[in-house]
Amino acid sequence: MAKCKNCGEEISRLDKDICPFCGTRKPLEGNDNVTQDFTKAFDPIECNVEEIKHKSRKIAGILAIFLGVFGAHMFYLNRKKIGFILIAITVVFIATLGSILFFTNAIPNALAFLIPYFVLEIMMIISGIMIFIRHDLVDGDGEFLK
Repeated sequence: MAKCKNCGEEISRLDKDICPFCGTRKPLEGNDNVTQDFTKAFDPIECNVEEIKHKSRKIAGILAIFLGVFGAHMFYLNRKKIGFILIAITVVFIATLGSILFFTNAIPNALAFLIPYFVLEIMMIISGIMIFIRHDLVDGDGEFLK
């Protein structure tokens, strides 16, 4: 905080015209009379934006391809609610469709539960490829992926 040249009280740089304590005009002296430009504190043109980004599109895509049915890529992107929804969809879809295929004797072995899993896995492979292709994806904090 700057001090008034007349009364010595600490005043804000916004009070550069009149001191709120003693009423002195132009209470700041020298360089203190200039207000700070906060727009120069962070210049996105001069700063390398790639260093600021925290989440990687490559890692998210790989997680979506290999562990997407368990929502691993959504947990990585801080979208925990969607991650839990993916786990629930996986369990319900595999249990329901697998049970239907198994108990109707359409497929009377464990393959009845693997077919729904592979259907979901194909969908997650497509999702992982889409993560690699798209450049406008954001994580749960609203930051773009690098």
